[in-house]
Amino acid sequence: MTKKEQRVLLIDHSGTALAIITKLIHKHIRNTIVDIATSSGEAIELLIKNKYQLITMSRNLPDIDCHDLVKKIRVELHNYRTPLIVVSGEDMGVLEEQIACQYVNGYFDKKLGQKKLVGYIKSFLSYDGPAASITGNILYVEDSATVAQAVKSFLTQHGHNYLLAKDAEHALQNIQHSFNETHNVQPFDLILTDIQLEGHMSGRDLIREIRYGIGLGYEQLPILVTTSSNYDADPDGLNRIFSAGANDILEKPIREPMLVARINTLLTLRQQYLQLHHPENAISANQ
Repeated sequence: MTKKEQRVLLIDHSGTALAIITKLIHKHIRNTIVDIATSSGEAIELLIKNKYQLITMSRNLPDIDCHDLVKKIRVELHNYRTPLIVVSGEDMGVLEEQIACQYVNGYFDKKLGQKKLVGYIKSFLSYDGPAASITGNILYVEDSATVAQAVKSFLTQHGHNYLLAKDAEHALQNIQHSFNETHNVQPFDLILTDIQLEGHMSGRDLIREIRYGIGLGYEQLPILVTTSSNYDADPDGLNRIFSAGANDILEKPIREPMLVARINTLLTLRQQYLQLHHPENAISANQ
């Protein structure tokens, strides 16, 4: 493997799906070696033999539960750093999936399609990512002026509207106002929040209040979390963030292509929700 090559492990019971995704990766992500496994045994053998930049895993496998395989990878193989994505098309709540699987870096809904999945995979691997395909109204929660300045520049460059809140308390006020039907304002399409915030509420507190207090679901208001936490020292931290109700996590320092790709994916979820429930308010896609 050359210096610039990256290696990805795809774990899925469907050989057809693996072949299609492998072909798309080779077409759209340069210098990427793809290994495939249709069972946990094959996956473990490959993980012992090779070092991977990304692992994707189907929610359903023929010989093991998702939770058990993730635990084997993270705990028994001591692999805490390789990003791991769970891919699922089941008709079950996203929260149930996230509680069931610990130490996961992201979740992808198969209904978004295989090309979107490849774009999501690319966001974990390369730094020459896509431009924004959907523009939205974003609430950005960040107490660091330095970090906020850089991210605001990214959002503006890619055509997003945004409002900056410096703590969770002000963020909640803006969200409640945004989703109050008596106010003639555009609801937020996405929350982008740091996990460590000044004030009485942390980012996790904010996420829990959005999900359980206000009652806004994963597709109704997607949440992308940024964090600089060291998950080698605290691997349960990822699970706590997902269990609180986050859709996805992006580690700092924030790289523009990764941020844009994750936002694209989550705004696609939001767009699908609006087209189903509020077609008159569907957010715009850039062609």
